[in-house]
Amino acid sequence: MKVTDRVGSGPGNRSGHRWLVVGVVAAAMVFSALGLLVAVVVPPFASADEAQHTAYALAVADGSLPVLDSPVRSRIPGMPGLPAGCRVSPRQFRVAVNAHADHLCGRRLRRPLTNFDVVYTANHPPLFYAVEAVPLRTGIALHHPLAGFRAARGINVALGVAALIATAALVRGVLPRQPAVAVGAAAITGVVGLFVFPSGQVYNDTIAVATITGLLAVTVAIARRGPGPRTLLALAVLGPAAAASRASGAVALMVVVPAVGVAVAAHTTGRLSRRTGRGLAVAGGLAALTFAATGWFYLRNVRQYGDPTAFGRIAAMLPIRGPRPSAQQVVRDPDFWWNVYRGLFGRVSLLTGYAEKMAVGFALVTGAGVLAAAVRVLTAWVLAARAPAPAPAPAPRQPGARLAGSVVWILLAAHCLLVVATLVGYAAAGGAAFTRYLLPMLPVLAFVVAVSWRALPLGRRGLPTVVLVAALTLLTLAMITRDLARRNPALAPLAPVDRLRTAWATEAPGPTDLVLSGLAGFALVGGLLLAVALWKLGAPSAAGDPLVAGGGDVGSGDVGGTPPRENMCEGPPDDVTGVGRQGPDRLDVSVGGGAAQVSADR
Repeated sequence: MKVTDRVGSGPGNRSGHRWLVVGVVAAAMVFSALGLLVAVVVPPFASADEAQHTAYALAVADGSLPVLDSPVRSRIPGMPGLPAGCRVSPRQFRVAVNAHADHLCGRRLRRPLTNFDVVYTANHPPLFYAVEAVPLRTGIALHHPLAGFRAARGINVALGVAALIATAALVRGVLPRQPAVAVGAAAITGVVGLFVFPSGQVYNDTIAVATITGLLAVTVAIARRGPGPRTLLALAVLGPAAAASRASGAVALMVVVPAVGVAVAAHTTGRLSRRTGRGLAVAGGLAALTFAATGWFYLRNVRQYGDPTAFGRIAAMLPIRGPRPSAQQVVRDPDFWWNVYRGLFGRVSLLTGYAEKMAVGFALVTGAGVLAAAVRVLTAWVLAARAPAPAPAPAPRQPGARLAGSVVWILLAAHCLLVVATLVGYAAAGGAAFTRYLLPMLPVLAFVVAVSWRALPLGRRGLPTVVLVAALTLLTLAMITRDLARRNPALAPLAPVDRLRTAWATEAPGPTDLVLSGLAGFALVGGLLLAVALWKLGAPSAAGDPLVAGGGDVGSGDVGGTPPRENMCEGPPDDVTGVGRQGPDRLDVSVGGGAAQVSADR
């Protein structure tokens, strides 16, 4: 009898998997309500860069790629820039900007031209803009350009849902025996202001988070279970997609490519030369495929601006005043990190009063959870060391299984270090310390927070996580209403709910109270489902469910070959029992032949 016949078809297994799916859907419901709220109530082009992102997408819709000197043209109501009928070449526009001209195309402009009138987002790769070009072009063709713009914002919300699914897949791969952590990480990601605000507007950050997180999730799956046809196909799609969404995706590939090579080699049997060759082949194939798909764009940046990201040219166009600190000064500056932390919840200048106290409280409780998890890990070490009788010998494992398991943690750590180094380097070069540059590592941060809050009292049943998600949702709503009042001072005297009602009625005429009540109810149902899912996943039967623990595409132990004998001891290729029980995907403490599983939710 197959192992799957014994453990993979019981009602408890199906129930655990179902609640995992329900939890992720619930997280997506809460996020969608917040994202759609931002998409409607925030006036078009009120945020910095949205006009430039939209101009880029419209250029792609017309069949061309803009450059850093291309002008922004007002083709949608409320969009800043030159009149829609004014067409000048990038070279002519650069001359006009340098001269601070206040007239062009025979028309007098309201103000002198500056570098904020150019498409300074043209240094980004075009994948996001190709996606957004469809609704924008359709809206203009149907003579409803503003409706097309709202649809473009809605598509970005859908991309945010994809990012939450990728977050759950990533965390599920890292800790497959704790599915509630995957649900919690997805829910936390979906209610943080840093993620909600750009997801509800025309920004390319959301697609970058989705593709990069998906790429990390596939890499973790290969490290855990070996390469299979579906994981290799996903790798071939997500690698180029990440590099084509934003430069941070290309940076992520710097750690993903070697991690994939090591993971494939670890899951390959035979001589060292054969294992090394397989690893190099897969890693080299990923790098070559990504370069073939996106290298032309980065080479274009090098030819036109001198570097792949055009950072030097943009820094010269949009200089930040003040002395430029060194990278060491930035790292050692507590004010820098305090501002970066506050930026996780929205605009820093608006995080005052009770909102700032909430942010401080989140940090304190998270720190307490980290300490609680550390104490439990150390306790497990001590208990394992004092165990009088050795545990039964584990089943045979593939020789490279331990190495492949280590790749997971090294991959996540290296990815986060690269993202932080990018932010520090940008600040040291004179750029503003935008917390938004940390978005590629937000799912990993949410994973850490989910683990720490699950280590608190009642954490196993998910109660602290539900409280955190609810508090973050309220804080994000507060930041939305404060941002509306900042943009429109007439809303400042109103209560937060009245600000939302007024802003919604202004931007989307119709039954305002009915629609807002529907959104609130949708989010509330999502919150209740999230609480139920976390409670159910906290049950011992769900936590130890092999289906929930592994699941998905379990590849073979060899590239395109038959699983080795060692892997067959863990079950057939489509089985997940070995991953959940014996694989290196749990925190094990082995002392003197004994093993103690460390779980943060015990």
